[in-house]
Amino acid sequence: MYYRHNLNYVYPERSDLHMLSLKCTREIKLDTSYEYLPHGFWFKLKRAGVAVLLHTVVFPIMHLTHGLRIYGRKNIRKHRKELKNGAITISNHVFMWDYLCVLKAIRPHISYFPAWKNNFESGFQPLMRIIGGIPIPQGDIHAMHAFKRAMDEVVESGRWLHVFPEGSLWYFYPDIRPLKPAVFQYAVKYEKPLIPISMSFRPRRGWRKIFGKGPFVDLHIAEPMYADKSLPPREAVDELRARAYHKMQVMNGVNPGDPTYNVDQNIDNYKSTM
Repeated sequence: MYYRHNLNYVYPERSDLHMLSLKCTREIKLDTSYEYLPHGFWFKLKRAGVAVLLHTVVFPIMHLTHGLRIYGRKNIRKHRKELKNGAITISNHVFMWDYLCVLKAIRPHISYFPAWKNNFESGFQPLMRIIGGIPIPQGDIHAMHAFKRAMDEVVESGRWLHVFPEGSLWYFYPDIRPLKPAVFQYAVKYEKPLIPISMSFRPRRGWRKIFGKGPFVDLHIAEPMYADKSLPPREAVDELRARAYHKMQVMNGVNPGDPTYNVDQNIDNYKSTM
């Protein structure tokens, strides 16, 4: 089993509840008129500029401040042909900038990702949009349909989509929490390869302690998975979800028989292990 920190975080009772608290600096109205997936020329130009910034500035900083190590890049390279029409990546959600680690792992692709509405009402809003954030509406069924159409467009058009299926951020949590099924429905519906990614940790040592108290990050990339076409759609979703969940746990050093290995995907039944 991999490194388990002693930072004394108190994790929520339910595995999809948020620990992150953001100061609201603006209010956005997520209705049917909101542009969930921008298409304009200036947006595309900004995305291109961000790609350059990521490679020249952000990725080196992630190695410096978070000791980022990436394992399994070969699993993307050797399946390049199958991935040319897009892919869906999933990962655990364990610190504020973990999505940047994912972008480093899947480079040169810059994916889109569904995100908590509060992120877009904070000072991070401009960055969230440019790096592919799609805000999730709440309490409006018509807005939710518009959001889902944007998600459908991303996957169907061959772009990359990243999802944090645990549903919330838990700081440096070493175990994989239950995964919500929605992302697996997209993989089944559009027959897209699904790539599980997991982040585990190692102790922060030496002079880089000046950058924070959180542990260093090891990112693991699995081989692409595909839904079982012999199963009915609902069963295919459950089977793919269970397979990906198992793989993510194993990549984090949690194996069947270990005390923290979990087989129950019911969020209500999950008990925090730290």
